Amino acid sequence: MRRILLFFLPLLALALISGTIDLDQLFNYADQDIPLYITKDNTDGNEITNEAATLGRVLFYDKKLSANNTVSCASCHHQEFAFSDTNTVSAGLNGGVTGRHSMRLINSRFADEVHFFWDERAFTLEEQTTQPIQDHIEMGFSGLNGQPDLDSLLNKMSGIDYYPKLFRFAFGTEDITEEKIQGALAQFVRSIQS
Repeated sequence: MRRILLFFLPLLALALISGTIDLDQLFNYADQDIPLYITKDNTDGNEITNEAATLGRVLFYDKKLSANNTVSCASCHHQEFAFSDTNTVSAGLNGGVTGRHSMRLINSRFADEVHFFWDERAFTLEEQTTQPIQDHIEMGFSGLNGQPDLDSLLNKMSGIDYYPKLFRFAFGTEDITEEKIQGALAQFVRSIQS
């Protein structure tokens, strides 16, 4: 029974991804209408492409980016609340809670932010995107106290059949790196506009 599951689970995952994202007809992330009164744009060398923003969307909603497959970025950044959280503090891995409320993400592209997070510890949106993944409470790939580290996540993702394909689609190569994850997630977040 286990062999059958191991064989069919990747096929099911691919079918689910294929069923929700048509790589031949992507959403228009790169060329959205922007009102003329908005003059700010902080993309700064990480221009939005439909391909990378699509990968970023998959990453954003995928609970496999947490150490125990239970938490995604969307677990704390709820679309219906401007990609924020209505709780005072957000729920993390294994019932843990974060130290602060998750910030809203909508219209991030047009912000004057020079630092990210409430404590301003990240200097770019790209740098910010993988810090929750590497936090021992939020998503668990911290490498602390027996938890897996980011290299473990990269290896895990390489073994999930749709990720090498999506990375090749977005970046021209199947190599999965932190920098590419950061770029794709940041592009998706910047594409979220009201």
